[in-house]
Amino acid sequence: MLRRDSVELAERRHPIHVETQRLEPDSEGAGRFRGAPGAYVEYGPVGCAIKVAYGVDGVENPALGARGGLAGAPSRHFRRDAAGALHELPPLGLIELEDGERIVSVTAGGGGYGPPEERAPARVRHDVAEGWISKARARDVYRVAVNEALEIDGVRTSLLRGGTS
Repeated sequence: MLRRDSVELAERRHPIHVETQRLEPDSEGAGRFRGAPGAYVEYGPVGCAIKVAYGVDGVENPALGARGGLAGAPSRHFRRDAAGALHELPPLGLIELEDGERIVSVTAGGGGYGPPEERAPARVRHDVAEGWISKARARDVYRVAVNEALEIDGVRTSLLRGGTS
C-alpha cells in the first residue's frame, strides 16, 4: 500500500479487506508544536492467500524532537494470525498471508518542536477532543488538565505547569 487509494478502491482492485485504518493516539512527538501522529492500518486477504512486501522508516530510529520536543513513536509491524494473536515482524520483509490472517502496520509519529508544556492549552484540548492524544498524555506530558466535558481545568493546569492556585 505504498500508494494508498481510498479503502473502497483498494478493496475493489485487490482481494483484500481493510479491517482498520486510523491515526494512532499518543504517537506524536510532544512539543510546543507537536509532530504528526502515526497511522495504524490492518488488512488481509479475502478468499485467497497474498504476498505482502512491507517496510517503513522509523522502526529503529523514530523521528527525534528538537529544542526540547520529544521523539515520535516508532514504526511497528505485526502479523495477526487467524486466531487473532499478534506476532511482531522484523522492520521489513515479504510474508504470505492466508485467508483469515492480517498484517498490521503502525507508522512512526513525527518529532515535536519545543517543550511540550509550552503548547497552548487550547491546542492540547483540541488534540484530546480529536482523539489524537489521551487526557492522560495531556496531563502527564503537556501538563494540561482536561476534564470529562473536554474543558480545560485552568486551576489544575496552572498547578501542573508549576504555577500556584
